[in-house]
Amino acid sequence: MRHVQRGKVRSVMVAHLVDELGAPGTIVLAGGHGSGRSHIMRAVASALQASGRPVLRCSAREPQARESIEHEAPGHVVLVDDAEHAAPELILSLIDRIRNGAPVLCAVAADLSTDDEHRAAEWAKLLTPEHDDAPVTRYVHLNPLTLPETLQIAVEVATTPLDSSVLAALHSMSWGRPAWLIEVIRLAAQGAVIATPWPRLAPTQISESGIPTLEFAHALAQSSLTDAEIAAATTLAQLEPRTLFGHEDLVGSAAVASLVAHGVLIQTPTDPTTYGVPELFAAGMRVRTKADIVAIAEQRAARTLLLQESLGVPLSDREAHFCTTITDGGEIHQQLDPARADLFRRVALDALSFGAGTECRDLLVRGAGFGATLDPLDRARAATVMHGALAGLRSLNAVPEHASGTASQRIAAIALTSQITAESPIPQQARTETLPGADTGAAERDAQFVFARWNETGPVGSDTEALQRIATTHPAREVALLAGQLIDLENIKRGRRPSDPASCTERIARVTDIAVSSPPELRDLLSAAIVTEAMLALYLGDTDGSDVALYSLTESLPASTRHRVWLGHLGAAGQAIASGDMARALREWELFEARLPRFLPVRLSALIRDTGSAIRRTATGHVDLGGNREDIVDDFPTQVLAYFSGRLDRIGSRVRRYDHLHESPLDASHALDIAKLARAHVQAANEQHPVALLQCADALTEAGFWAPAAFAPRAAKRIFMRRRATGSVNRCDTKLAELEAAARRVDPWFRVDLLPASEHVRLTPRESATARLVAEGLSNKAIASRLRCSVRTVESHIAHARAKLSAGDRGELAALVRQAQVPGEERERPDLRRQRLDSRLIDSMR
Repeated sequence: MRHVQRGKVRSVMVAHLVDELGAPGTIVLAGGHGSGRSHIMRAVASALQASGRPVLRCSAREPQARESIEHEAPGHVVLVDDAEHAAPELILSLIDRIRNGAPVLCAVAADLSTDDEHRAAEWAKLLTPEHDDAPVTRYVHLNPLTLPETLQIAVEVATTPLDSSVLAALHSMSWGRPAWLIEVIRLAAQGAVIATPWPRLAPTQISESGIPTLEFAHALAQSSLTDAEIAAATTLAQLEPRTLFGHEDLVGSAAVASLVAHGVLIQTPTDPTTYGVPELFAAGMRVRTKADIVAIAEQRAARTLLLQESLGVPLSDREAHFCTTITDGGEIHQQLDPARADLFRRVALDALSFGAGTECRDLLVRGAGFGATLDPLDRARAATVMHGALAGLRSLNAVPEHASGTASQRIAAIALTSQITAESPIPQQARTETLPGADTGAAERDAQFVFARWNETGPVGSDTEALQRIATTHPAREVALLAGQLIDLENIKRGRRPSDPASCTERIARVTDIAVSSPPELRDLLSAAIVTEAMLALYLGDTDGSDVALYSLTESLPASTRHRVWLGHLGAAGQAIASGDMARALREWELFEARLPRFLPVRLSALIRDTGSAIRRTATGHVDLGGNREDIVDDFPTQVLAYFSGRLDRIGSRVRRYDHLHESPLDASHALDIAKLARAHVQAANEQHPVALLQCADALTEAGFWAPAAFAPRAAKRIFMRRRATGSVNRCDTKLAELEAAARRVDPWFRVDLLPASEHVRLTPRESATARLVAEGLSNKAIASRLRCSVRTVESHIAHARAKLSAGDRGELAALVRQAQVPGEERERPDLRRQRLDSRLIDSMR
């Protein structure tokens, strides 16, 4: 039997099935509930009718299906949906048609068994050739949607913006099935999708939701499942997928067998050996549950899961949280349980690390009955989250014995003291960051120095040499890592590449190596390190594996589920920036800021906040703030974001916070790729050089900078149109179409026609002055004398001005200057003082 895999696009599958139906025999279209089988069948019927081929489409559930098939002409194509419900008589009718050389397409649900005893013989005849010359049964399997396909459908179907965490939840809860995806998108629009920290549905009125799968699950629970089986299903939906044996340990073999038979406990999209209960099914069944029976099922599952924890194998974040929410009939606080105590402490610290003070408090109170406690450092962290920096400092000072703990405990205390001191209202001159009772050695003094620099916002300046020494010699790898990252962060803010020549992926691999062996008390340092690496990757424009490496790195951190949430928002914001969609970038960035770890150094938090402000200014159109020169913010992030959004004429040229941007240009080998590419792009636009613009487009496309990659050929196309170069115009259109196709494979929201206009026709001051003198009737020699330059330079200025203004000759250039203001003259007007992002500014970025 030949198996055909589903193409990436459903239209490809439809075309394939239409071709296959040109030959006699049986084709089986197999897919789970909600996989889009019926949609494919309708599309195939429409395609056959459009080609003039007679077709009958029916459902095996219809009482008259057999009669309709028997009355259909022998040569007509027959499509049978819901074929798993076909009666033996209907199957025999299909066999007769196949014997007569007709093609038949049967859509079968892969979740349900189709070989009941009373139909087994008929199914065997339908699917097995009667002789060697008979047509072979062909199978087409509807594979689960990939994440890019999920995003593409979400873009087409959703009526409201969806952030990255909601999109991830949609992909998870739809189990790769298009119909379920559309239903979950509708539920998201109703506000019923809870995306974080793991996907689930809020309680929903089934009768009012209009969601077929919820109604199906509700009816199934009402008619076919016992109360214990419903409780088992809703319990398993809260846990990770596992093998059938694993599910039997949790809820019992009888419940598992029934749930599998009814298509409730199904194979996961990515691993056929593991099974789970989809949230859509569980949500439809919850209204049928009985609280006492559900409690029994959940308690049994929690006790089984805790056996894993007691063996020293940590549960996943989701299952750990599940176990902390389950009670054992009021006996929970009557005995100490070290395994549960450790579990409650771990889950509470995960919440604490992300600023969830109320959740942490509730978990600690509950876990105290099992013997859960906090060490002094964690008590100080809890006090900081719940009551503020001063409370955290009081907690640290009240128990100074951590000064005599292990080296890593002392470093953790130094780091926490430095941060919460910087966050406190204590005046700078009155602060002390030395641990009470601590006799610090050289390593701890160096650590204190690094953390102090991290918790300031001024330039590192002369401290760079000391930081470099610490980065290469400090015995604590976490401290050495942060010292090196601080130098790299300062370079990034100046538009320079990090001093470390390693790729982002290699850098992240080194952080991962440190993380897997780092002691638990240094978790805040690791959080700061991974956020820093993610910010560095964003500014470096790295799109080659860094996302995968960062997600892998989070697996080695506590609270990995929470880390993946902020990382998803940051990646989505970076993708939106590359696509020139600043409104979407702003939405993602605000969520990124809101879901970051709590204990990040002040300098890192300031960079994140400043970048968010730059995105907000660009998204809202306030890149330059009118005529008030004191309010102009002209830092490197704003310049880059303006470039990506096409607003090349809206940036002031003065830099207030990062005046080192306007020092002498750096060596090209040290400049960020975006700075070098932007310089070449703007220079080509200034010179109205279409070939150079197309070359820039190629380089920008290769870097994944989609918006400026589209701006360049659009500008080239305008130049070619003015020159009436039809062939070159067509070449630009082709390049834009290819660019959009490549970009949409990465970012389904990207569309060239939705990008803002980016007109960029401006003369330099010398070109403008030359053009005015041409309009006055001066010769080239006279102009050269007036401007104190060579005649060849004057000829060059005139040529550039003619190209930019599409002037056919010298006379037309003079007429244009006399008729209207020359673009670029406004820079000479003191009342406006609005500077554009020209090649000299890009030079300063290098």
